[in-house]
Amino acid sequence: MATLRSIGAHFLLLGSSLVAAFLVLELCLRIAYPAPVRFVYPQEMYDFDPELGHVLRPKQTAYTHDRVVRTNSQGLRAIEIAPQPAPGTLRVLALGDSQTFGNGLDLSETWPQQLERLLSAARGDRWEVINAGLPGTDTWQHEILLRRLLPALHPHAVVLALYVNDVVPRTNPRGGAQASNTWGKHLIYLLKRSSVITWAYYALLPWYEGAFVADNSIEEAVLSGKSDPRAERGWRQVEHSLTEMKALCDARGVGLLVTILPRRDQVSGHHQGRAYNERVKKIAQSHGIAVIDVLPSLAAEYRVQGDKLFIPWDGHNAATANHVISARIAEVLKDFTAARPR
Repeated sequence: MATLRSIGAHFLLLGSSLVAAFLVLELCLRIAYPAPVRFVYPQEMYDFDPELGHVLRPKQTAYTHDRVVRTNSQGLRAIEIAPQPAPGTLRVLALGDSQTFGNGLDLSETWPQQLERLLSAARGDRWEVINAGLPGTDTWQHEILLRRLLPALHPHAVVLALYVNDVVPRTNPRGGAQASNTWGKHLIYLLKRSSVITWAYYALLPWYEGAFVADNSIEEAVLSGKSDPRAERGWRQVEHSLTEMKALCDARGVGLLVTILPRRDQVSGHHQGRAYNERVKKIAQSHGIAVIDVLPSLAAEYRVQGDKLFIPWDGHNAATANHVISARIAEVLKDFTAARPR
């Protein structure tokens, strides 16, 4: 009995020591690094769409990380939108994935809303930029969204923000709505509130990707220009979707502007691959599509602001990066729409 009590006491001491060490390490990491992402429930909810795969659930109030998300009756992260712009108002439709939607950001911090403010201030007239960003979508889905939204919203211009992981072939949607608030995700997000677990995850991620993913990554092939048949299928889809989007816009007298969003490691200089940026420009220019690459502007700002351009422990752009992106778009768009009817 005495032996059992002794063993129990040792286990209790060991457990207490581990807990104390964990708490000390947690405190030290919170001092040295930004706090981990905090998730509030419910996170944004999605419904199944047989053509797109998923859409944001209409008329919901939820969260992206700990920032409020409200969607209108069309499932857009926006207030209710009249079918026609108000007289004298230039309407811009912003398409893209989670970088456009604004994962982890207030709506006012997204590049579409910052663009609206910049354009209004620069020209002194009325602009309306509608955020139609949909997380987890690619160029082929943006083409479908454009087909739906052009006749519904009658924009004067469309801005597509293209990201490196959008270079994928079209798939056939299957199954039900995306589960964004399952018990498994509750557990993962709860664990991610710990600095120790978050730090360990991101410390081990480069090793894991180097050992198991990098050589087989389509994204890596897209960035570096490495020959890869899967990446080539993705590029063919991008070219097809961009030409279709151009035709849709031309048929309505609407301007189309493609904005190339770089990956975080491109901005920081840790990845020197530029094949993605150059190929998007080549495709766009060969089909008469206006295109801008915001990498040089973001890289210049990174030399001043550093990692403030990004959400801590996350690959998404923060409000600071979105200000740079919206400023570049505004430079082009204010002249791009000058001759278009209102």
